[in-house]
Amino acid sequence: MSERCLALNDRGLAFGDGLFETLFVHAGRPVLLGEHLARLRFGLVRLGLPEPSPEQVCAALEAAIEPGRHGVCKLLVTAGPGRRGYRRPEDIHLTVKAMFGPLPEPPDAGVVVGVSPVTLTGIEQLRGLKHLNRLPQVIAQERMPAGAGEALMRDAEGRVVSGTMSNLFWREGNRWCTPPVVDGAIAGTRRAWWIERLSADVVPCAPGRLALAEEAFFCNALSAWRPVSVLVGRALRVTQAPPGDAVVPIEGFWQPPADPDGHEMPVRAAWSDSLADALAGTHWGRLARQELGGGTPG
Repeated sequence: MSERCLALNDRGLAFGDGLFETLFVHAGRPVLLGEHLARLRFGLVRLGLPEPSPEQVCAALEAAIEPGRHGVCKLLVTAGPGRRGYRRPEDIHLTVKAMFGPLPEPPDAGVVVGVSPVTLTGIEQLRGLKHLNRLPQVIAQERMPAGAGEALMRDAEGRVVSGTMSNLFWREGNRWCTPPVVDGAIAGTRRAWWIERLSADVVPCAPGRLALAEEAFFCNALSAWRPVSVLVGRALRVTQAPPGDAVVPIEGFWQPPADPDGHEMPVRAAWSDSLADALAGTHWGRLARQELGGGTPG
């Protein structure tokens, strides 16, 4: 709708100067909202941008999300309108927008995984952030290997980083593993949740190491568990349920169970008084303090 469009001079549109969060919405409530808000606030600090107020975020979400509906909501926060040139204005007025749509078709029971020809690189200051420039992933999706539903992206040294739109986990014996967040990669909310649930090890992953994988899955905000049936040409064991039965099926997708206290909305219930509290109180934040260096600007 027109009132939710960005102005042509918005820095998010002109320069990718901003962040976004993709929220899985169950019966009108975003799942793991506190995790997403912690990552959003951390990212704004890293970009040198002010925080929006909880009221701004709440108003955007409530205006977009249809009550009682399942769907996907994209929350967008940009540096707002600005003059020509890269330098931000001294007085920043954030743009906070949200849009909501139906869930896509549920994924297949097992995904066939190839290797992307696109290298995923970036700069240290943006490591782990869900910033608005996702062109490497766009190009990787355009160049998806034939027959693959997902593809592994590698860094400049050839090590596996992630999928084109998800984080990777694989099992070696009784040990679950996932690659570290390197420059250009996104520190996923479901990735952090699984690392704590599975006591997973964060280990560098040369492609040859995946020959040790007995099981593997991808995760992102839309599907917290998407098992792999074929990993770079090798068939894997596909289970009927996620490890530890830690997630539940919702409309064909797997998600962490809803907050038993119903504190997923409104935003105020999931918004901590400070960024430090937001990081300490979330799976994502606790891991970010180890991997990304806390909430201080990088």
